[in-house]
Amino acid sequence: MARRSIFRARSLSRRDFFGLASSVAGLCISGARPGSSGRRVLAGDPALLSTLEREHLPLLRIPAKTRNAHKVPIVVEMSHPMTPEHYVTTVEVVNERDPSPSLGTFRFTPGSGAVYVGYQARMDDGDSEVTVTAECNRHGAWAIRRRITIAEDSEGCAATAPPRARTAGDDIHPPEIRIPELIEHGRIRRGEVIHPQLKMRHPNRTGRSGPIHLNELEVWFAGQRVSRFELTPALSDDPLISFALLASREGVLEVRLANNRGQRFEAAHEIGFS
Repeated sequence: MARRSIFRARSLSRRDFFGLASSVAGLCISGARPGSSGRRVLAGDPALLSTLEREHLPLLRIPAKTRNAHKVPIVVEMSHPMTPEHYVTTVEVVNERDPSPSLGTFRFTPGSGAVYVGYQARMDDGDSEVTVTAECNRHGAWAIRRRITIAEDSEGCAATAPPRARTAGDDIHPPEIRIPELIEHGRIRRGEVIHPQLKMRHPNRTGRSGPIHLNELEVWFAGQRVSRFELTPALSDDPLISFALLASREGVLEVRLANNRGQRFEAAHEIGFS
């Protein structure tokens, strides 16, 4: 009998994590073997991977099935180190079946503290495979694929339960930052990896009336850029985006967004230690 996975992810509870590990088993995993230009494909229980492979395995959380094609939740995280000598530089999420295959490219630095991003995307109905590729600065690219089914209703259209976030209008509201750790514990500790959430009312679509969508998000902390996310029209309307940040010192957390029409938006939150 295969062993249960022993991966650890900082932002998951023990119960949530082992539920995730069991769902990852049986996925198609590929990685570049160190010292080789080729790639290999692995399958089965992630607990059977080598230490190096486990360290570079992206953990992808998406529902196996959903009836809401307008807001498919996506979470990507890794237990990979994030030190100046050894860190993940880029994570790319792709669904080749969709008209807009790219679901986002996310660039990290050691200042991120951890590889973590959560958001929502639109996908076509039917069966798809979402691929996550992570690029390590020392060991190259590693990828994992997971299947998802968007259920159809009796008329052949993707059902929307709960309803889609926006049915009309192009109104835009300024972004807001929320820090769950601060709300839950009342304080932030020096050296803690926190997971700020960015909420913004903004349409993301293409169509006859002209495309409008967020296409860039930058995270700055204490005057230094920590991460940069390249967003696409596949991003859901009025998104909630979560990311990791290493609270290495006190300072101002800033998020800077832009859309394809050249409009720019900003929000800030003071990070202090009690």
